[in-house]
Amino acid sequence: MTRLVGYTRELTPGTGTAADAADLTAAGAVRVFTDDAATDPRKRPGLAECLAFLEPGDVLVVSSSAQLSHAVTHFLSTFTGLSERGVRFRSLSEPALCTDALSGAGPTEVVAALEGLRRRLVSVRTRAGMASAAASGKRPGRPTVMTPEKVAMALELRRLNRPVTHIARVLGVSPNSVQRALDHLPRTP
Repeated sequence: MTRLVGYTRELTPGTGTAADAADLTAAGAVRVFTDDAATDPRKRPGLAECLAFLEPGDVLVVSSSAQLSHAVTHFLSTFTGLSERGVRFRSLSEPALCTDALSGAGPTEVVAALEGLRRRLVSVRTRAGMASAAASGKRPGRPTVMTPEKVAMALELRRLNRPVTHIARVLGVSPNSVQRALDHLPRTP
């Protein structure tokens, strides 16, 4: 009898795995293995335990292929290893990557699914990096050219009804920089 065995991991700290685990259980998984975001992606004990638990004829089910791997090459090696062991693969969100769908899917669909996986992995790593930077008090993006002194001067010139273009010329910055700085100031009655 075919068993569905689930695996999920927390992609970014604090997001948890409960929702994905519930989706996998609802899809029929008899057991769900998990890893958290703090776990080194190359040494995930939940994935290792899951892979050891799988037997020929089983189906490894994930909600997204990004859950299974940290890179496309890792996904492909894991996917190939499962196939060699007689274990099928199913992604709830990417039917083109499912073992059953691969036999009917054309190369275009498979390449598109892998490209989608690559984009999701980049997005996951970017969000994790931004969350880490925010936790350490850093803001992503370029630093502002509007120093507190320039903002004060822009505010004073604005009170004198000078146009934004004039203020920008005086301060040596772009009109957009002036407008953004003025828009972020608290409104005074």
